[in-house]
Amino acid sequence: MTKWADYLISHVKKDSNQRVVHVLLHEDKGETVSMGVIKTKDEVITLLKKGKTVNTILWGYPNWLNGASVDFIKYQNGEYLRTDRNITEKDNLDNLISLYV
Repeated sequence: MTKWADYLISHVKKDSNQRVVHVLLHEDKGETVSMGVIKTKDEVITLLKKGKTVNTILWGYPNWLNGASVDFIKYQNGEYLRTDRNITEKDNLDNLISLYV
C-alpha cells in the first residue's frame, strides 16, 4: 500500500451545530495504519499548519480505503476542517463514522 498522507482520519465527533470537535487520527505507515488516537480539531489543524498531510479513510473490509484530502479554513470567528474548499462554518467530514467519546 502506498502512503496516502502523514495522518488519516477514520471517525469524527460533532457538536450540536455539526462542527467537528474530535477525530480518530491514525498514522499512515505505508503498509499499515496505526491504531487511532482521539485528537481535537485544533490538534489536527496544528498538524496541517506544520505542513503535515491528512486524508480521510473509510473501512472497506478487509482493508482501509483512501478518502479525501483534509485541509482547514479560517471563517469568521474560527477555523474548520474541510475536505472541500467551500467557505462555510460547517465542517464537512460527513462520510466518516461517528466517534462516541
